[in-house]
Amino acid sequence: MKHVLFLQSPLGTFFKHLANHFSVRGHKTFKINFNGGDRVYAGADHQFDYQGTSADWGRYLISFIEQHNITDLALYGDCRFYHRVAITVAKAKGLRVWCFEEGYLRAGFVTLEQDGCNAYSSLNRSVDVIKSTKAMPVKSNVQVGPTFKKRLWYAVRYYVNTTLKQKEFPHYEHHRPWTSWQECGFWLNNFKQKVISRITDPAVKRKVFRQFDKRFFLLPLQVQVDYQLREHSPFSSVAEVIEHVIISFAKHADKNDALLIKHHPQDRGFCNYQSLIHKLAGQHNLKNRVYYVHDVNLPDIYRHAKGVVTVNSTVGISALIHHLPTITLGKAMYDIEGITYQGKLDQFWTSGFQVDQALFAKFHSYVQQQTQIPGDFYKGRRPLINQVYDVIQSSSQITEVRKAS
Repeated sequence: MKHVLFLQSPLGTFFKHLANHFSVRGHKTFKINFNGGDRVYAGADHQFDYQGTSADWGRYLISFIEQHNITDLALYGDCRFYHRVAITVAKAKGLRVWCFEEGYLRAGFVTLEQDGCNAYSSLNRSVDVIKSTKAMPVKSNVQVGPTFKKRLWYAVRYYVNTTLKQKEFPHYEHHRPWTSWQECGFWLNNFKQKVISRITDPAVKRKVFRQFDKRFFLLPLQVQVDYQLREHSPFSSVAEVIEHVIISFAKHADKNDALLIKHHPQDRGFCNYQSLIHKLAGQHNLKNRVYYVHDVNLPDIYRHAKGVVTVNSTVGISALIHHLPTITLGKAMYDIEGITYQGKLDQFWTSGFQVDQALFAKFHSYVQQQTQIPGDFYKGRRPLINQVYDVIQSSSQITEVRKAS
């Protein structure tokens, strides 16, 4: 019998239903809440509120694990402060740590790995292991469709309850730097920007696709509070990335090439880099070679692009699916010799690098087989929960057999 501890989850009820799935099968489930929003979506048999300081969190968790004989830890996002501490503690105590993330191979997949995801992934990514994998078609049997309305409802409920219960959790440190009211304002601005982009983006798209067909590079921006950027790259902000890439492009790219910068859809309304890009383009004589869009479809861009520059976004994987030469500026689990460009950005622009398509096909299959589960956190969760349960159970059984032998 397992004693499973759940920490913070994807926004919504996924962990609530997953905990119930374990409970009805005879396991004990526990949930620690860090704010009122966590409490709303908690569904474990035994629920606790952590109201202490960040400095005391590690000691509290050690005591909690020992008191309740915790065997497994489940969490979403391995870079949040409370989760980083929890992973360190859990591994030291010999627990199995289950890290969830959005799918590396979106949409229709979620990521489930032990001990960490993305740059913290424990997946063996040696070329020999990848080459030994049989390349197979990678396709989810789950049709996700639109989830925005459900995500929005979950977010509103979460942040309202976080605000209402703030006095009960006076020391809570959120992984996003804004208050609930600020988040609300940004999301309202999101709708405004979406309307503006519908008017302005098509003209930019036509110009770039026609004038620079196969002669422009894509820079897909990440969310400004993305932990992958902050934890796993030399950059402290998206603005810093933009400046670094534009300066390199101005100095080293072919004078006939262009750069298309695409805003992250989940950051729309939170920030706008138009003035920064305009200023940098002017400073480096690139006014007719650097463009900025919000809502142009990525598959449309891929058909016309020459290459992709990213910090460590999963957009890099989708670009590689389209065989586009790609360079990462930070640590990424798909940054592998033969698959991504291994040199410096200054040389990438004119390198003529080509993706080893056979190697990537094997890597694509390997990642799907080892880390991806068909499903979605927000729609049709039942098959996903069944498969997650089976993965965790089978891993535990293998561990017990090894211990016994």
